[in-house]
Amino acid sequence: MRQSRKRYYDVDTADNRAAFATLHEVLVVVCRLLAPFAPFVTDWLHRELTGESVHLAPYVRPGGARSDSALESVMASVRTLATLGRAAREQAGINVRQPLSRMVCVAPSSSAGELAPLLPVLASELNVKRVEVATSADALVTLEAKPNFRALGKKFGKRTPLAAEAVSRFTSDHLRQFEQGEELVVTVDGDTHSMGPDDLTIVRRASGALVVQEEHGYFAAIDPAITPELRGEGVARELISRVQRMRKEAGLAVSDRIRLTIGGDPTVLEAAATHREWLASEVLATDVTIGGEEANNMLARQRVDLDGIRADLALTKDE
Repeated sequence: MRQSRKRYYDVDTADNRAAFATLHEVLVVVCRLLAPFAPFVTDWLHRELTGESVHLAPYVRPGGARSDSALESVMASVRTLATLGRAAREQAGINVRQPLSRMVCVAPSSSAGELAPLLPVLASELNVKRVEVATSADALVTLEAKPNFRALGKKFGKRTPLAAEAVSRFTSDHLRQFEQGEELVVTVDGDTHSMGPDDLTIVRRASGALVVQEEHGYFAAIDPAITPELRGEGVARELISRVQRMRKEAGLAVSDRIRLTIGGDPTVLEAAATHREWLASEVLATDVTIGGEEANNMLARQRVDLDGIRADLALTKDE
């Protein structure tokens, strides 16, 4: 729904109608799946959608299920990367409406060629300008070994502190080879033992300025640097979000056109002027007045705080 929002503004084109048909199908199927657990709300919604009770509808349709296992596998990778990307944003303390320049990702289950068609979806979901696919995370993280003194004590006894020091000196290359199944040994005063998974814990730390999140071999690394251009676009996105909320609170239909007036701090006025056309298309505004006097017949007015930046918004329905 979030990725297809623009497709619901009108019903004039085949793409608009396809979007509504897909949404209708999804809601109908979900109602039938949930009916045994939520019989009343699903019956009401199913009747609104089809005119029939969900409890009289077929649970299984003829023809069997249709699936594309390859596409589903790649989409699962994209969903995992999206989750990690949002976690990286949260770690960096950056709101998802603030655009970022790039994300570097690693997906062990999917190749770069398989991911390529879905990278625009991932970029849009995470609000980044560019997504790069790396073959490994070697350049994204460094590995450090944290010794387990209890496990090492069973092997080295009184020489455990020396063994722990040797474990701490393992390089990233040593530890990557260890993760791939190669043997890692420690020798103290002629006493040599092979390291096992209980003897040490591998800690991953981000290399350079990127903020990295990892899970089961998947990596998502975002660049947290925010340029003035990206900052301005972020302000414009915040304005869009607030105007959309005002539209809803004012009781406007999703396809209603509006006239919008924007005032406030210079940062707001500059961002609105730079992104005027995009802002107007997102909120369905036929006219956007920036920094001017608002008319007396405005339907809704609101003064908002965008992380310390003041914005004055007013809108009315365009007849």
